[in-house]
Amino acid sequence: MAGEKILCVDDEDPIRKLCTVYLAKRGYRVEAVANGVEALKLIESKGAPDLVVTDVNMPLMNGLELVKRLREDRRTARTPIIVLSAAKQEQDILAGYAHGADDYIGKPIDLAVLAAKIETILRHTRSVVEVVAAPRKLGMVMAFAHGKGGVGATTLAANVAAALATDGKSVVLVDLNLQFGNAAMFFDLRPRTTIVEFARGDVSRVTEDDFNQFLADHKSGVRILAAPPSPEEAEMVSVGAVQQAIDLASGGRDTVVLDLATKLDEITLAALDVTDIVCVVTAPHLASLRGASDTLAMLTRIGIADERILVALVRNTAKGIDDAGVAKFLKRKPDNVVPYAEKADAAADLGVPYVLAEPSDKTTMALKQLALRLATRKAVPA
Repeated sequence: MAGEKILCVDDEDPIRKLCTVYLAKRGYRVEAVANGVEALKLIESKGAPDLVVTDVNMPLMNGLELVKRLREDRRTARTPIIVLSAAKQEQDILAGYAHGADDYIGKPIDLAVLAAKIETILRHTRSVVEVVAAPRKLGMVMAFAHGKGGVGATTLAANVAAALATDGKSVVLVDLNLQFGNAAMFFDLRPRTTIVEFARGDVSRVTEDDFNQFLADHKSGVRILAAPPSPEEAEMVSVGAVQQAIDLASGGRDTVVLDLATKLDEITLAALDVTDIVCVVTAPHLASLRGASDTLAMLTRIGIADERILVALVRNTAKGIDDAGVAKFLKRKPDNVVPYAEKADAAADLGVPYVLAEPSDKTTMALKQLALRLATRKAVPA
């Protein structure tokens, strides 16, 4: 089955023409440009291709930089890439793989070999797409976003996950605060594997069953894909790995809870692309409300419909701006208010979600109400 869109990037006009004619005869839709800059412009205007074939040595932007840019963009993070290079330039080949290329072909190009490699890669891609498209249970994806640290977003994510799990739902909590994530700590877990181990392998070949080995289990039923154990290891987790992790987490489960970082990078944007409901978390203090206001504005700018947004006000101190003042500042009433609980810090220090530590408390009731509201909120297409 041909018809896929292929982008050929090479500064040599004869090679571009040969690839275009040969691959077009095999049924592919082919675009050809002379360097990485032109490739990125074409993708920006016409969308991501199904596969990229790129030379290494080109003017303006070489092939290695192009591969790096494609892997950092959530739209092309999982697009297959074949690198072309002179047969003896082993450093180029190794660098291509290091940057995220899927395969390599030496120059001069054997067009039959190129076509065979393209078909092999796309056949695998089609099989993955068919599996994803096949009828199966897909969990609701809910993300907890915040514009400032210390507002209780991770606490809320952990408690919502625990509340849903104790209600019989299958839940995976994915910690996407890759530099400073501590979601596992809220369950007193010290995972042997994290998202780093998942990202190190060929994530495109990990099945839903394989994915379970990367999850830490809590007695409540919550399963956690933990953040890297140290900030510097965050760089090892690519956008494509995060996209694949969310896909695998949602397969066959009721709910996927994403604990997002405060920064708006490609990983956060990739997560928001597939999120059904975004819970913006704030606290009744000016700095927190300012962060929430900026976060709400950002979500609007990137096209998240208001129907997909829920605002949760966490009263994390005994005092603070009242509900009317919060509504005036945000220009909208909070959808849910979680009242202050004196024992909340103690529960967090023990690594016990509050809904489990104090099952009959009014704060627990508010957290369970929030969990139910998020889980039953009608998803709106992105």
